Amino acid sequence: MKAYKTILKIVIALVAILAIYTFGFTDSYKASLKAKIKYLEGDYKAAQKLAREAFDKDPYNRMAIGVLAQSKISVEFVDYIDDAKKYISKIEELTKKDKFSHRDKIKIKMMCEVMIERYQKLNSTVMTDSELKESAKEYYEKFKSIYERFFKEEG
Repeated sequence: MKAYKTILKIVIALVAILAIYTFGFTDSYKASLKAKIKYLEGDYKAAQKLAREAFDKDPYNRMAIGVLAQSKISVEFVDYIDDAKKYISKIEELTKKDKFSHRDKIKIKMMCEVMIERYQKLNSTVMTDSELKESAKEYYEKFKSIYERFFKEEG
């Protein structure tokens, strides 16, 4: 029994040393750990860049692969939300006029169609931040509402 405990302690020590070496001295794992931290902080673009660097150094780095895939998805959500804010602002500016032109109406229609279609192409995972998903959905609903309000009779 005493020999078993000694062997177990040696195995645990070796695993700990291997983990410290892997995460402490391997550039790929250092970068992937930094990427994971950036991802958890919500800096998805920095996480994506660091994960790409880690993956380029070691294509078998599973942490880098996971963070790269997830940060890519999150960046797509962030980009959608940023574009949605810009388009909503433009639409509000166009609709504030007492009378807006046919050209303005076409602009609004195109912005709505683009953003509705983009939302439908977004894919989330269990790891995708729920605030990102909710914010994107809110903008999608706004675009859908605007589209239905102005273009319902057009089909």
